[in-house]
Formats: sequence, structure tokens, C-alpha cells
Amino acid sequence: MSPEFPQPPRRRNREAMEAKEVLDELKTLFVTRLRFEPRRVADVGLDTPLPKGVEGSIGLDSLDFIELGLAIEERFGVVVDESQDLREHFASLGSLARFIAERARPA
Repeated sequence: MSPEFPQPPRRRNREAMEAKEVLDELKTLFVTRLRFEPRRVADVGLDTPLPKGVEGSIGLDSLDFIELGLAIEERFGVVVDESQDLREHFASLGSLARFIAERARPA
């Protein structure tokens, strides 16, 4: 008999994997929809800030955020309601990836 080892919680691993998958899709959207140079997004990670003016950020301005919101709705089926305060969700690639992963899951 083989010894039993505790399994890590599946949900946490699944969320992390989904966030990584969403990150890859977001990088593609930055290139295809926002017309960023591929090298500009090649090395960004989940901790990379999004807003322009934040040190180390990818440098999105207000028009980029609007276009990104539309692209997210089209690609992931996640409605981005601009009437809500979305700053915490759009603060970094990681927070945005989690926002999308949580809402894109089947019910």
C-alpha cells in the first residue's frame, strides 16, 4: 500500500491555473485590441500594475481601459459595468485575471 499524502485544495489550484490562463489571454488582447508591441507585454506578470502613471505599470490610459472592457466582454462573456467602481479589479493584471476567472466560470 502506498502512503496517503494530503492533497492540496483543488479549488485554489484551479483558480491559480485559471488566472494564468486568463493572463495569457489578456496579453493577447493587449496586442490584438490595444495594439501594444508584443515585447511590451512579454514579461509582464500577475503583479504588474495596469494604470498609467504607476511605477512599473503597463501604462493603460482611460481609452485603453474602455477598449479592454469591451474586449473582455467579447472574449470572456464577462460584463464590465463602468457604473461600478472597478479600480480594485483593474489595479493589476492579477486582480483583473481573478475578476475575469471568477465571473467566467460556469454556474
